[in-house]
Amino acid sequence: MMLKINIKIMTTISLILLISACSIAGSWAFGKLDNYLNDYFFTFANFSETQKKEIETVTENFKYWLVKEQLIEIKLLLSKVNSLNSSSTEADINSIYEEGSIIAESVTSYFDSELVKFSLSLDEKQINEIENHFLELQEKRKKEDEDREKETYQERLQKNYISGFKRIGIKLNNEQTTALTASVKGIVDNGDEWDQLQSNWTKEMISILRTNQEEPFKEELKRHLVTLFDLGPPSFREKVERNQIISIKAVTKVVNSMDDDQFKKMRKRVRVYIRSVDKILKNQNQEEAA
Repeated sequence: MMLKINIKIMTTISLILLISACSIAGSWAFGKLDNYLNDYFFTFANFSETQKKEIETVTENFKYWLVKEQLIEIKLLLSKVNSLNSSSTEADINSIYEEGSIIAESVTSYFDSELVKFSLSLDEKQINEIENHFLELQEKRKKEDEDREKETYQERLQKNYISGFKRIGIKLNNEQTTALTASVKGIVDNGDEWDQLQSNWTKEMISILRTNQEEPFKEELKRHLVTLFDLGPPSFREKVERNQIISIKAVTKVVNSMDDDQFKKMRKRVRVYIRSVDKILKNQNQEEAA
């Protein structure tokens, strides 16, 4: 459950910061972040007006926290991407990946305590509605997976990498695309296992929510939430780590093969994102000074 929430939040933030046409548009959209999240959370169940106000307070506070505590980190991360060059190493790429993961985990951790407090107000009908909401999402995911079976895993993987490079202004040439395809061949498809782990995690989450009127509820929910980024047995975690190593190597090879024009376009795009962050920070400072 929280994994899907986190993905939704990070996707929304990414769309605002990383796909905005200009810095002004990005900062304007960021101003609507709490509204986007409210609309998303309200789909979980039929909440009371009091509960909706609580959600609105949480998302508004989250947006403020994100600006004060995380945007500088995001800007530093973008600056690291901007400084990539043909001599960049696997350690450089891995550092960017790891720092991005830390930001994602920080976002999830922020909502953990809020979820625990909010869950105390849920009644049985609302918990059933939340359960049905995530069951519907799982069915939707299965349907999407069936539609994607027209392509092989390697074909989907290649498209994802190419799309990722395009987001930062890099259009791969034919030689780079061929080399990338060869580099990621060793990545293992663990999607089915990952989906099952998420499903089991969500079922346990719902089970704990049903005990929200019992004494050990808060501690049990807290313990469950912290397992989010450590799902699966050692064998699964090893596959994830191996996939990451292969991915880092593949991305490094692409970066090392880029020409001056590709780097120029990448830096132009990344600077747009950095300006968007600067605009958001400036607006926040002006609001506090007013």
